[in-house]
Amino acid sequence: MKTPCTAALFCLALCYVARAQTWEISLSRLYPRISPTPLGSMSEEGKKDDDTKLKGLYGYGARLTWNTPGYYGHELGFNYNQARLTSKVRTTVEGATVTSVLEDRVVVRQAYYNFLMYFMPKGERWRPFMTGGIQATEYGAPGFEQWPTGKSRNYGFNYGGGIKLRILPQALLRLDVRDYIGGKPYDLESEDMMKFGGRLRMFEASAGLVITFKK
Repeated sequence: MKTPCTAALFCLALCYVARAQTWEISLSRLYPRISPTPLGSMSEEGKKDDDTKLKGLYGYGARLTWNTPGYYGHELGFNYNQARLTSKVRTTVEGATVTSVLEDRVVVRQAYYNFLMYFMPKGERWRPFMTGGIQATEYGAPGFEQWPTGKSRNYGFNYGGGIKLRILPQALLRLDVRDYIGGKPYDLESEDMMKFGGRLRMFEASAGLVITFKK
């Protein structure tokens, strides 16, 4: 008798948990700010660490979020960012050093997993949260004829927070801030030939619309 009762209670618990789970799909506009980290030089002479730099412009992001019955959630996301890459190139013309500046837009793609912790229970009109996770970032190559490397892929972690505001029964407004920390891209040469590696940070603010549904 105990076994059927236990099985029935277990099934009821599973049904309650499944019903309590909610999923969210969100689309956001991103405002990235990349730290002014010197990326090295593509110049053949007079190399300087700060010859090459990246500047974030704008982007778009999509997220799929699974919220558990309690105060937690799991999230997969993808970001598509536009950035401006500039690089100084020095050449010698008739004994004089001539410096030219090359500039092009590159695409920065990110895929990530994040864990969310909410400060308000599910169903509240507003839910602030904090988050942390890991990401993979791909930096596209510029269209410079003499660019010495191709694309660059780096890995790292991120943390941040945000708030979700309910505007309709199945729709939320979402505001986020994130700090992405990862490896320095492109592996260009530096002034000191023994110096390599480093980190690059990207701060991101975003605003987006969320659609919620139950499993």
